[in-house]
Amino acid sequence: MRLRFEGTVFPLTVLSQNMADLYGYMPKVDAGAVSKEILSPMPGSLVSVAVDIGQEVLEGQELCVIEAMKMQNSIAAPLTGKIKSINYNIGDSVQEEDLLLEFE
Repeated sequence: MRLRFEGTVFPLTVLSQNMADLYGYMPKVDAGAVSKEILSPMPGSLVSVAVDIGQEVLEGQELCVIEAMKMQNSIAAPLTGKIKSINYNIGDSVQEEDLLLEFE
């Protein structure tokens, strides 16, 4: 989970005592390993795109919405940055792991 307070994002992990004991054995993820590519998490239809090429976006900001099985799924920015490319238009069908957007 991420907690946002006054514009700052803090990583937050809530675990049971048993899980907290085991958490120390989990491999650590490199904090700088956030991808600059936004891939479609599922097949569906691109319903809306909330950003433009060259626009600065904040981490957590909505980038686009994909409709799959009559449900709309919002795709949020994993990082703060500038949009480099948008590879699909509204109404296009997308497959799982299609490259939707790229950051600079």
